[in-house]
Amino acid sequence: MIVITPKKQQGRSPGAHWYSTSGLPAHTQPDGKNTTLSHARKQNLLPSVTTIIGQLEKPQLSKWKADQCIAASYDNPPREGEAVRDYQNRIHQKLKDDRTDILDFGTRIHKAIEDVNNNTFDGTKDPELFPFVEPFIRWSMNRIKEVKGVEKIVVNPKYGYGGTVDLHCVLYKENRPVTIIDYKTQNIRNGKANFYESWVYQLAAYRKCFKPVPQCMSLVINSNEPGEVIEKIWTAKELQAGWRIFRGLCRIWQDSKDYYPQPETTNGNQAEG
Repeated sequence: MIVITPKKQQGRSPGAHWYSTSGLPAHTQPDGKNTTLSHARKQNLLPSVTTIIGQLEKPQLSKWKADQCIAASYDNPPREGEAVRDYQNRIHQKLKDDRTDILDFGTRIHKAIEDVNNNTFDGTKDPELFPFVEPFIRWSMNRIKEVKGVEKIVVNPKYGYGGTVDLHCVLYKENRPVTIIDYKTQNIRNGKANFYESWVYQLAAYRKCFKPVPQCMSLVINSNEPGEVIEKIWTAKELQAGWRIFRGLCRIWQDSKDYYPQPETTNGNQAEG
């Protein structure tokens, strides 16, 4: 197993992502502060797909968090004379630091793959990350025929949401070659990745921002050790079901916040379906 040394990020923690109905990012305000729901109401901003899906309870994530807490407690037993509250705070801080490291790895992988797709990748800038990126480079040479968009912002004012697609491309060896791809990092063991239902909700929402609709792929990069990327192309039936669920989540989000973004007539990058 190769251990990646976290590169600590400075500055404000990222908040929820928001978009204008014309397809511009609005994650922060002119004063540098994170955009909030209060700002969104005044500026008619669209919440992100991940914000809407974030309402869901994710059993696999809850179990992972519990497992991490148990492991951290086992590896860091109470010190002699340490109060229960102090011990709780110490374990919570340990878990927070670990999650920051995991998020940092995912961010670095995403940025490296973005650079690969833009033909600007320089493996010497982050050499310890290169072994994790190299399998994607080989995969992309065999699978990607044409890059149509990288980190592409899409909005759907009709239904009230926006988001950023990792990759919009044309693939080799596909009956429907135009594809949108979402990258996920995962601790893969025994060569098998888990593809979660929430991933298809996300892709189904992005898909509804294109006309004609593309096919959708989740691509998993191993964060445990360098290894082959694992792809899954979601079926039309899975995407249709995912869209119905996402629409329900979108309504719940809007009703619970009592906020209903209004479509505006613009010339921006908007959904057509």
